[in-house]
Amino acid sequence: MPPEVKIKIIAYLDPWDIIRCSRVSRGWHQLCYDGQLWSILDTAGFSKGVPAEAVMTIMTKAGPFMRDLNLRGVKMRDCWNIRGLPEACENLKRLSLGGYKVHRTAIRSFLNAKNRLVHIDFSGLAAATNRAMEMIAVHCHELQRLDISRCSNINTCGLQKVIAACPDLRDIRADKVSGWGNIEFMQQLFLGNNLERLILKSCDTLTDESLAVLIEGNESEVNSSTGTPIVPPRKLKHLDLSRCRGISGRGVRALVNNIPKIECLRLSDCHGISDDTLTQLVQTTPVLAHLDLEKLDALTNAVLHSLANSPCAKRLRHVNISDCESMGDSGILTLLGACRGLRSLEMDNTHITDLSLVAAVDLVRQRTSHTIHTDRIPLRPAIGLFLKFYDCSHVTWGGICEILSHNARAITTIKVPQLPRVERYFRGSSGLVTDLSSYPTTSNKSPSFRSTDPSARNACQCACPAHTIAISMSFYTSQQVVEEHTERVLRSDLLAAQLLERRWAEFEIAQEELDAGGGRGRLQRRRAWEAQMNLTHEMGLSIGASTKLWRKLTEYSDRCATM
Repeated sequence: MPPEVKIKIIAYLDPWDIIRCSRVSRGWHQLCYDGQLWSILDTAGFSKGVPAEAVMTIMTKAGPFMRDLNLRGVKMRDCWNIRGLPEACENLKRLSLGGYKVHRTAIRSFLNAKNRLVHIDFSGLAAATNRAMEMIAVHCHELQRLDISRCSNINTCGLQKVIAACPDLRDIRADKVSGWGNIEFMQQLFLGNNLERLILKSCDTLTDESLAVLIEGNESEVNSSTGTPIVPPRKLKHLDLSRCRGISGRGVRALVNNIPKIECLRLSDCHGISDDTLTQLVQTTPVLAHLDLEKLDALTNAVLHSLANSPCAKRLRHVNISDCESMGDSGILTLLGACRGLRSLEMDNTHITDLSLVAAVDLVRQRTSHTIHTDRIPLRPAIGLFLKFYDCSHVTWGGICEILSHNARAITTIKVPQLPRVERYFRGSSGLVTDLSSYPTTSNKSPSFRSTDPSARNACQCACPAHTIAISMSFYTSQQVVEEHTERVLRSDLLAAQLLERRWAEFEIAQEELDAGGGRGRLQRRRAWEAQMNLTHEMGLSIGASTKLWRKLTEYSDRCATM
């Protein structure tokens, strides 16, 4: 067998299996460490017992072929001094050492020989310092993405040198990195205007003044009529300011009219942002698709109304308004009515009711075109909308059941691409007559119709929605039922899903009757127990799990009664 064919076969194995196969013989060892198999080396999926020597062998023998290297999860602290290792991986494009324990000198020696790196990931790397940033500035001029999240020994002083030396840098991820209050550094970012992604999650040093300099510049020319600085629009497409304690509405107001290309905006847990600021902002973001407003408790339904009437309403895909306690059905109904392409909606701890869930069902029902099956094997649907509503006390099992009913509904349709030839006939004493004009008008028999086209027998076909709704809520036992129901729907077992839905509805009704009678009626207790046993049996739980389910469901009902 030619070596090329052997390598093709070995390529179907997992990386760890390839390493194990290399122990078979000397020939297999040579094949398993061929550079064509190791253009991508990702040790994150390796088992915990992978030897560092095997990884070193791959890097030294297949180094010139390697383009993507991820050493997360492998303990190689004492292996970096192998001679020729940095030079072997000189063609790397992507390097990831995130969360990896390595000495500073190893990082420096590794970066000295790298001049073609495009992506560098040092997230959570304590050994990465500003000296490593200087090495990147000297040797990695083609850098496009840099991840230094949670690097406590790096600040904007080292990052400033990278910005100056790497003109193609488009993506900076710097969670919990200090120094973002440096006005000079922010002015440098403003003048470059190259960033498309900037993640500054939990950067407490970021202030309203520094954010304004990043967006509007320092001492820019001001329009005399509007009072706003005259600056070119920013190229930012993804901006994450989550948990930046120094940001308020004054800093966010600088984003208005200055980020027209923004697609993802995260402002969660930034206190002091009002309805007026966000109302003005969403009107100037025509391509916004992801908006995160979690824990902004000062916001009201006015933001959702403005979002529904904004230019980005048709492009919006993900919205997070969790812990916005002043929002409810009024804003959600307007949002669901206007944003027909919505895929995910998180609304934990809000004042929504079952009306919002019914509106979500209507959204998916109108947006999804029903798929007509042309054979007996049903087409498996996909999740088209994800709803998350933890700690929403006004949501009842009736609204959840409405979603389950939508997911498991089966529609019977008639697909007639071309009308078949039909013969009108009746049976009389003289046999089959196809001409109705020859049939006596005094007869009490009515003619029937029969198709002569064999394909017309299968014209009546079954169709189901191509997209379903997945929900996540706080009550554990109800979530169990919902997850089991979703699994049955996704594998197109609609009859089993409908049966589970009916069993759960019977239990909820029996439980409500038991609660209404104070738990004293023997007939009500028997019905509740039978409904509980039927639900448990349908879910395939054991007797012990049945008792636990009964206890959890009882706690759930008591909790709902006290809300």
